[in-house]
Amino acid sequence: MKVQIEWRKGQPVLTGCEVDYVGGQLKKAWEEAFLAYGLHGRSWKRVLLIGMGASLIQILSQTGQPPPAEVLILEKDPQMVALQETYFDLPLPYRVVLGDAAETIHQVGESFDGIFVDVFVEREVPEGFLQGVFVEALHRRLEKKGIVVWNVLLPKQAKQVENWLRTVWPVVRVRRLGAHHFFSAGAQDAEGGWPF
Repeated sequence: MKVQIEWRKGQPVLTGCEVDYVGGQLKKAWEEAFLAYGLHGRSWKRVLLIGMGASLIQILSQTGQPPPAEVLILEKDPQMVALQETYFDLPLPYRVVLGDAAETIHQVGESFDGIFVDVFVEREVPEGFLQGVFVEALHRRLEKKGIVVWNVLLPKQAKQVENWLRTVWPVVRVRRLGAHHFFSAGAQDAEGGWPF
């Protein structure tokens, strides 16, 4: 995967050939998703990021009440970690586990009240994440009253993700924001009710 740093309006953007991986359009899409799902002001204790995302860390630091005390990141590419640690503000405490997140998630023992899935190679979600075994692993690691939010670009893959999420969670919401399909899933008795 070829990535590079660009500067746009004085801000770093980690970009590939077709997509922004950190910052830029991706950050704008996540900000819109937080607004669309009413996630501002939600209390996050422990958060799991599938794919390192400095943009998400920044958003969570500004929108959580209080912000997460702990962020665990599962990331395959050490270059992505190094670039984000060099060029981006990471205002929350975090820990990175290197390796294919579709596999390393099975080694995670903790549970989380927020899980954010944002994994791409350009526009495509790798096949290992489009499997029932991965979605079941997400389910086991989500607190009873927690929320999973998943970002997908390709419509065909978005349908696959929706179908898998519906096999394990009673509540699944879908928002189309520009080129992004955002999914939110969890149990109906989520703390404070569902904001969307």
